[in-house]
Amino acid sequence: MSAPAAGSQRPTRANCQVMVNLQCSVLILTTHLKRKCQCRPEDCIDLLDETGTLMNLSKVENPASEYSSKYLREREHYILIRVIRDKNSEATSYESLLEDLEKHYPDLTDRLQQLSAKTQRRDQWRKGTSQRKAQPHISTQLRNKTTSKKKRGSEFKTPK
Repeated sequence: MSAPAAGSQRPTRANCQVMVNLQCSVLILTTHLKRKCQCRPEDCIDLLDETGTLMNLSKVENPASEYSSKYLREREHYILIRVIRDKNSEATSYESLLEDLEKHYPDLTDRLQQLSAKTQRRDQWRKGTSQRKAQPHISTQLRNKTTSKKKRGSEFKTPK
């Protein structure tokens, strides 16, 4: 696994590789990676495989009891990333902790941006649907009847 670099608050071990045993819980694995790569304990981290697939370890419901081997494959390389969740929305952005990601994996820089943009678009869509739900609902038939009555009334005005 390749690990941290630019952007973190603490000094990190840039471009280090760590071999891990996948027969442990997700919680133990992520705690170990944070310590080895000198991330802060409160940082939310995840892994990205070499094809750009997010492993979603940060979304595992019960990381203390789920085995890492359920999510990761043996003898594979993964890139450590920081998951940054916006407190005011459900938008999430991803930041590589591998120094010079574009040099080692040129396609993954774009992939991280796509993943970040995807969650922001999803959040905007959800906000839009909740706003639409908050508006009073008028059926199409009722709206059409109201409109046609107005038209009839304005078309057939009678002089006084």
